[in-house]
This record gives sequence, C-alpha cells and structure tokens, in this order.
Amino acid sequence: GEMITEEALPTYQTMINTLDGVKDETGASSSPWALWTRAWTAEENRHGDLLRTYLYLSGRVDMLMIERTVQYLIGSGMDPGTENNPYLGFVYTSFQERATFISHGNTARLAKESGDPVLARICGTIASDEKRHEIAYTKIVEKLLE
Repeated sequence: GEMITEEALPTYQTMINTLDGVKDETGASSSPWALWTRAWTAEENRHGDLLRTYLYLSGRVDMLMIERTVQYLIGSGMDPGTENNPYLGFVYTSFQERATFISHGNTARLAKESGDPVLARICGTIASDEKRHEIAYTKIVEKLLE
C-alpha cells in the first residue's frame, strides 16, 4: 500500500497546485511556493520509484495488479475538501505527511523483525524524509496562522 500511495504523487502535486497563492500555472514558476512544491515532488518521486523497484525485484507481488491500482488511483483524482484554501490544504498535507511517516516507520520495523534489512533500510530512510516533510508543512501552517 505504501508504494501505491507514493506512486499517486501526480494527484498530490495537482492538489497542492490548486491552492490559492500556491498555483504553479506554468509548471515552471519561480515563486517560492512553486519551487518548494516541485522540490517536494521530486523527493517524493524517488520514494515511489525505489519502492516499486524493490517490489519488482523481490518478485513477491503481482506487478500487473499494482499497475492497475496505481492507474485507477491517479485516474480517479482526489478531492480532500480543501476548496483551494491554502490553510486547509497545508493542514491536510501536514497530517498526510505524519501518516506516511508512521506507516513507513512501522513497515521498517516489521521488515527488520522479519529479517529483511534492505526493506527496513529503505522504509526507514523514507520515514525520515516524511518526518522532515511533516515538520516543514507544520511550520508552513504555523506561519499561515500568525
């Protein structure tokens, strides 16, 4: 599930780009919000790529079903109910980053307990990235509320 969540990144970037004051309408805006969003997206993209490659090489999952699920998830879109409001959007994103931090951290722990040090290291590294993202988005929310 974590890999599929990470692979739906285009949906999340699209959602952030709808927030008032954040919009990167050209896809190459030099505004601070647009630069942040693209940097965040680039880092998140590595998470999905790494997990996908690990799962493919492990041979433990049906990659065709994974592909279908990712295609369906991205194609369905997402409406978190933030109504283009940056306050709501960044609060949502702060909680989402915390959830992925917890999820990847739990998977790292379970992988280690199950004797898979490679997956444990991968998920531990991703969890630490997600924690940094949570901290950043939380600071953004704090600034918005000043």
